[in-house]
Amino acid sequence: MNLSFNIAIHVLTFLTKHSNERFSSDALAEKVCVNAVQLRNVARILKQHDYLDVHRGQAGGYQATKKTASANLGDLYLLFTEGRDKGRIFTGDHDSSCEVSSQISTTMAKHFQQEAIRVQAYYENFTIKDILEDILKEDK
Repeated sequence: MNLSFNIAIHVLTFLTKHSNERFSSDALAEKVCVNAVQLRNVARILKQHDYLDVHRGQAGGYQATKKTASANLGDLYLLFTEGRDKGRIFTGDHDSSCEVSSQISTTMAKHFQQEAIRVQAYYENFTIKDILEDILKEDK
């Protein structure tokens, strides 16, 4: 999981709840509690995959599409995590004379891959609509 994934879910859930409205990037960023640049970076990707619409002009802004509420979290997870730089996550050095140090990253990479598969499979069970329903239940 990463911040972009969470921003995407927050944006899509908010837009689903307010599906007949449009929000500027500044207004939406404020609602999502991130800066507008972060929001626009995520929104650009969401737009490319038809999860939201962008309308230009004075009455423009971001708006939900017919696809927004049914967006699968597993698909969003892959979209915002697959191929992304996670920074250094493994220790060790392949050139080390220490057997553990030279092999630990290879071994842990296998576990990391299995973890990612399981997390993605978990998120496959949920849509943006499910997230909104959970939020509305908790609000009561």
